[in-house]
Amino acid sequence: MYCLNADLLADETREGEIALTLSELIWEITCPDEDPPEPATPAELRRDLKTLKRRNLLPHRAILFGSETVSTPTQPTPEAIAFCQKLTGVIAVAFLTDNPLEAPLKGFPPNQPNLLSAIETWLEAI
Repeated sequence: MYCLNADLLADETREGEIALTLSELIWEITCPDEDPPEPATPAELRRDLKTLKRRNLLPHRAILFGSETVSTPTQPTPEAIAFCQKLTGVIAVAFLTDNPLEAPLKGFPPNQPNLLSAIETWLEAI
């Protein structure tokens, strides 16, 4: 699972900026010596993620968005949620959030007593 900082998307509503930010965050982890692609849409980022999978550079097929302060997580914008819903056929996506999310996205309340266990169960199910 890749843990990404949702704070960077806190106020972002433009699809192209969401795509670029996610691309940069994912490539920093998976192949830091390469320049990240510059997708402008969810479809383009899906294609780029599939390329990582074919190169065996995406072994963890899940993203968990958190924030710098776990107790007060950054709430995803409706645009970020809609964007991430379009990625779920390639990579599973979850957020630390108090707000309910529609499947296939997963939401975990940050103050949930069994948070680690709940995340592990989710990972086993994907």
